[in-house]
Amino acid sequence: MIEGQRTAGGRADNLRLMGEDTGGGWGLRRRYWPLLLLLAMCLAATAFLVRAVAVDYGARDVSRTAQERLRLISATLSTSIERFRYLPDVVARSREIEDLFRQSATPEQGLAANLLLKRISDASGAMALFVTDRTGLTIAASNFDSPGSFIGQNYSYRPYFLDAIAKGFGNYYAVGATTGQPGYFLATPITLDGAVAGVAIVKIDLLPVEQQWRDAGEMVAMNDSQGVIFLSSEPQWRYTAIGAVSPAQLKQLTEERRYGDATIGAAGITLRNEGGYEKARLGSADAPQRLRATASFGPDGWVLNYFADLGSVERLANTLALAAVLALMLAAAALMIFLQRRRAQAVARRAMEVLEARVDERTSELRQTNDRLATEIAERQEAERQLDVTRTNLTQAEKLAAIGQSFAGLAHEINQPLAALQTYIASTRLLVERGKLDVAKGNLDTMGDIVGRVSDLTNQLKRLARRKDEDFVELDLGLQVRRTLTLLKFRFADLGITAIDRLEEGVIVHGSGTQLDQVVLNLLNNAVDAVRNVEDPLIEVTIEVGDGTCALTVSDNGTGIDAAEQARLFEPFHTTKAAGEGLGLGLATANRIVTDHHGRLSYLPSRLGGAGFRIELPRVEADRGRLSA
Repeated sequence: MIEGQRTAGGRADNLRLMGEDTGGGWGLRRRYWPLLLLLAMCLAATAFLVRAVAVDYGARDVSRTAQERLRLISATLSTSIERFRYLPDVVARSREIEDLFRQSATPEQGLAANLLLKRISDASGAMALFVTDRTGLTIAASNFDSPGSFIGQNYSYRPYFLDAIAKGFGNYYAVGATTGQPGYFLATPITLDGAVAGVAIVKIDLLPVEQQWRDAGEMVAMNDSQGVIFLSSEPQWRYTAIGAVSPAQLKQLTEERRYGDATIGAAGITLRNEGGYEKARLGSADAPQRLRATASFGPDGWVLNYFADLGSVERLANTLALAAVLALMLAAAALMIFLQRRRAQAVARRAMEVLEARVDERTSELRQTNDRLATEIAERQEAERQLDVTRTNLTQAEKLAAIGQSFAGLAHEINQPLAALQTYIASTRLLVERGKLDVAKGNLDTMGDIVGRVSDLTNQLKRLARRKDEDFVELDLGLQVRRTLTLLKFRFADLGITAIDRLEEGVIVHGSGTQLDQVVLNLLNNAVDAVRNVEDPLIEVTIEVGDGTCALTVSDNGTGIDAAEQARLFEPFHTTKAAGEGLGLGLATANRIVTDHHGRLSYLPSRLGGAGFRIELPRVEADRGRLSA
């Protein structure tokens, strides 16, 4: 009878505990609803803030790049025009042209003037050369023997003719009234005996500039003072307006026949200011946004427009926002696990108390046995839970650190070879213009190597999971560093930097050529930044060979690094540069790469007076063979 009562009491206790674990759990989950709502709001706010900061930072970088491209494009276009500016004066002062305005000019003199204009046009590459009298009637032209000749045409209505008569010089962009071909006109008056007798005019073809813009994959447009686009990498934009054109302006364009019979429509470019930048949508409202940068060009109120792609900025901002949300969700999950564990421990303690009471009603020996068994089970379960949690946390931390470093390091390091690539492109263009094709071909080979290095950098993301030993080969350290110096030789020349090469060839190390190039390029760029404002800037690169080791040192004569900053040089996101000039990941990434090569990266004062960085690496012994050059 007593045993039955005890059994019934135990069942009642169990039911009571089960009720607390079920109904009480539902009530506890209901109490979490406000916390879940708060967490959702925090996630949304975090994603918005991180994305806004990332977009703003990326837009600043894109804006700087766009302004640099505008300066280069403007300089190239100015050069294309200025090389023809002397031609009208040459024509105006030539004897054959002056003979046309003498009394009783013979047909032979007219033919001689036409042949002269044709020879000058062919030699200079101008589209056309022609001469008008004081009334605007064309009396000689380089295309005298071609269909659509200018001879006999009157251009007195053209602004370039009127400005040449009134001001002594005229320039104007328009569609040819005779040929229908657009061009830029330069005009100079022809003076005989102190009086204006006529006008000498050269027509320049600027359409090849559009093809250069298209070949470069850039979105560029030039508009006049009325906002009408007349040069563009996008053919559909030509003779369309960015903004609204007033009736008075349309009337003026029609009277001048500036753009022939073209109907001036809207270009379909929607502009708005956002975050201090002018952003444009090209076409439909759901088209991707582009950042618009502008620069004034020439004396005629022209505006050069550059539409930079913001797609990479948007993608990076979305990625960073997602990473921030995931990190916050992991933290919230850890908190929820902690609270659930505390609740489970509380329930377990209450169940243990009931069990102990029931066991106490029985024998003391059974209670002691149960106590030891319960303690052992609890300790083992706790140890297993702690081991599982520790393994999970370590795995997640390692993955997040690897992914974060790789994305940030790749975004930082890829800008350096791209900067070198931009310099080689500019220099190659100049070499081609000067006819130095052999040297330009060498630059193209070097640019191909740079593209390969950029591709190698992106492939590092595939090697995050594990290290591949087959990527490490025997390398000649001196040749490897010398190739990197070649990438920067034009930057050294532009900044007036003297680079001293004290490299020793035949020093063989075991490693990844792409990763070592990344380290050396980072150190050289840091040295360039350090000596940028120094008188007689100097950078020295040396290799020293020791017993089984070798050391590569990059030194400069800059201002050096403060002692307070030296201890934090290799920390991620720490930088001594001004705000906006670096992410602070270069030295941290370089230090990690050198460590992966079983080496050591350290800072030391330079004997040149500035900063020095020393890379120590294990050297492959001589009996293992050497690499060929």
